Amino acid sequence: MELLLNLISEYLEYILFGGMVFVSFHFITRKQKQQKFARKILDKTIKSGMNEPLTLHPEINSSLCGGCASCTKVCPEGDILRMINHKAVLVNPTKCVGHGECERACPYGAIDLVFGTKTRGVDIPRVSSDYETNVPGLYIAGELGGMGLIRNAIKQGNLAASHAIKNLKDGQADVDLLIVGAGPGGIACGLTAITKKVSYKVLEQNSMGGTVYNFPRQKVVMTHPAELPGFGLMKFSRNKVSKEELLEYWTAVRKKSGLKVSEGVKFDNLEKKGDVFYVETSKGTIKAKKVILCMGVRGSPRKLGLPNEDTSKVAYNLVDPEQYQSQHIAVVGGGNAGVEAAQMLANPKYGNKVKLLVRGDQLDRCNDENKAIIFDMEKKGQVEIKWNTVVSEIHPEKLILETDGKKLEVPNHYLFVFAGAIMPHKFLMSLGIEIDKSFGDRKMKSA
Repeated sequence: MELLLNLISEYLEYILFGGMVFVSFHFITRKQKQQKFARKILDKTIKSGMNEPLTLHPEINSSLCGGCASCTKVCPEGDILRMINHKAVLVNPTKCVGHGECERACPYGAIDLVFGTKTRGVDIPRVSSDYETNVPGLYIAGELGGMGLIRNAIKQGNLAASHAIKNLKDGQADVDLLIVGAGPGGIACGLTAITKKVSYKVLEQNSMGGTVYNFPRQKVVMTHPAELPGFGLMKFSRNKVSKEELLEYWTAVRKKSGLKVSEGVKFDNLEKKGDVFYVETSKGTIKAKKVILCMGVRGSPRKLGLPNEDTSKVAYNLVDPEQYQSQHIAVVGGGNAGVEAAQMLANPKYGNKVKLLVRGDQLDRCNDENKAIIFDMEKKGQVEIKWNTVVSEIHPEKLILETDGKKLEVPNHYLFVFAGAIMPHKFLMSLGIEIDKSFGDRKMKSA
């Protein structure tokens, strides 16, 4: 009996050991395949010249990286960080939009968010950790400071307003806090002013919501929750929040909090006299103790620089796709904005003939979900993607394209250009704000 038990025990140990070997082998093999695939992505990125990040991005200290791969699992944009030789590597730099989830997820402190690289500098306004510029009392929060993302703008707005309010000085002014822009950053600033019980004024040249208000209908604008001052975590029924859902939420917040926003008021200039800012607007001059600039940059789109570009057929954003039906439409841009616009305009119910014009040979600044959708639409004949293509001439009923060095004439009624935005650095410098060129300095932490 004892011999039988020993045999059974040895047999079970053998099975257990064999199982462990099998699992280990399977795990190692899978990891090797994953790292081989990651190396292939990186090699393709380098070969195409797309290895320089366009905006805020993670810089990884390989000596601190513990190889846990936590950062690769949390990025909302897909294959941006991958493991190579048991270290995290930025394999798709141009697709990174600076979410900062990787930095927060790293348990070793191996990741910093930075602007620019050692070879490619990025111009950004000089701000302190409290988002105050070199002009005392003048702050910048959100997209204007180089960081998009609604969650970042909200947190920066709260931090900037809190610091400004904490450092208020005695003096005669119309308001303690003047906030320019009623996007996510401006809303956060206004709510902070309400919770801190100081006088404030929010100016918005268009409608409340700022940049978000001008997004296309049903565009997904937020995938991660943010915390609004005085309201806590913004709660929605699902993770992906559309433009309409977010604007509806902000409208409810505005009503409940009593947030006052002066819409249709344009900010023109400001001058500081002593400790008071004299802010020139389209509705007159306002005196404020502190000023926070929360304007977006979409008001300064990057243009093609071609004759006839200022005609009504050319636009730089898409608000209502439904107004374009049975038209020949071209969309310039290989990023998410351009691809999403092409998707909406190519909806079969509108009957449009849509061409997506991409300067390069791949959608290097587009997330995986948008890629899958647009490629599927291309297969179905709903959209035509023209690679290595630029617009060389704009005419009332046609465009002249240049594809691989060859001229091509195509019928066209509308042209949408999504070539990014130009930061209004000259305007900021006219206000006395200094602009720095960042070469990947380890000084920017995620908001």
